[in-house]
Amino acid sequence: MVGRDENSGLVPSVLASREAVRAALAKGDRFLMETDFMDDPSRPGAVMNINTVPKRTRAFLEAGTMSEEAAWRIHKELPEKVYGIEIEVR
Repeated sequence: MVGRDENSGLVPSVLASREAVRAALAKGDRFLMETDFMDDPSRPGAVMNINTVPKRTRAFLEAGTMSEEAAWRIHKELPEKVYGIEIEVR
C-alpha cells in the first residue's frame, strides 16, 4: 500500500523483511521501514532486530534494487516530514 491512492495519502510503514521491501520498492519509495512488529501468528510479540533496517538497506543498495535517492527519501525525508523532526546525517 505504497501509492497515495492505496492508502488515502498516509505514509505507510513497511516491515523490513526482504519480501515486503521488494514489494514496496516495486511501487515506489514513499514508505518508511520498520522492525517493531512481525505479522506472524505463530510468534506473537516477535520483533526484528533493530540492525535489520540498515543491513537490508545496504544490501538493497549494493544489489541495485534501491537507489541512493530512494534510501534518502525513505530514511531521511519522509521520517522528517512525518514526525516533524530533523535527522542529522554525518
